[in-house]
Amino acid sequence: MAALLAAATQVQPAAAQRPTDAAVFETLQIRSNVFVIFGAGGNITVHVGEDGLVLVDSGSASRGSDVLAAVRRISGRPIRYIINTGPDEDHVGGNETLARAGASLMDDTFADDPRAAVVSHENVLLRLSGATGPAALPSGAWPSETFTSRYRSLYVNDDPIQIIRQLGAHSDGDAMVHFRRADVIATGDVLDLRHFPVIDPTRGGSIQGELAALNRLLDLVVPAMPLVLKDARTLVVPGHGRVADYAELVDYRDTLTVIRNIIADQIQKGMTLEQVRNANPAAGYRARWGRDSGPWTTDMFVEAVYNGLKNPPAGSEP
Repeated sequence: MAALLAAATQVQPAAAQRPTDAAVFETLQIRSNVFVIFGAGGNITVHVGEDGLVLVDSGSASRGSDVLAAVRRISGRPIRYIINTGPDEDHVGGNETLARAGASLMDDTFADDPRAAVVSHENVLLRLSGATGPAALPSGAWPSETFTSRYRSLYVNDDPIQIIRQLGAHSDGDAMVHFRRADVIATGDVLDLRHFPVIDPTRGGSIQGELAALNRLLDLVVPAMPLVLKDARTLVVPGHGRVADYAELVDYRDTLTVIRNIIADQIQKGMTLEQVRNANPAAGYRARWGRDSGPWTTDMFVEAVYNGLKNPPAGSEP
């Protein structure tokens, strides 16, 4: 497994080169025209081509100028699109800085806004603008283009790009971005390889939605089969943590499925949340994925799973 995962981050010779910039960011080239910037909040995927740059997420607001400098080190071409995978500040905070530094792909005749377009699911705009609570960010950081359909498709840099709606996993604004020719998928916080997934029921997240998202992701990801020693495979850029591939996704999905089934059985037996916590349903996976302290602990994950199964969300993503 370790060898396979190592190969997943070394698909191109340049992938072994990991220049660290002055802002303590790490930039990794995973395809000839795809880079990932780590350390600015959420992971930022940068797709480069003749039309300009397509960014998936923008990092935290406090790191906006540093992210822009890191992007400029990758390419001097204009930023055309910023695609947000969810409403969290560490994924959308840099929207305003990066959008203002970019330029619309459309000429002045057709562009209502000269800046780079910021694209998200409509629920992200509703949350950031305060339509569903206090405004989370100033208006300059709000998405300028939204969608509600299952897919929002673009054709930029000679690559078909599909923004895939996947609501109700981490939140009600989740989206994944599939660069089909490059064979790279950026998942946002649907996948977080540092620990068990962060499920936010107050914003529509649930274990049911999380598993649905991972299963849909596995439908899109192609493993290195049958030539397992070759580097070719779909690469997955999570919201946080290292670049992954099919094998690690299966392991992550199976782990969550087992924990979900254990807790569902405990609920069927009439166990309370406290009893479920004491029974330690994540025991077999706690050493690898669990956390006893920090912003997202194993107990918080177990509680989110328990409450989601006890009181299922009204709707789920098909």
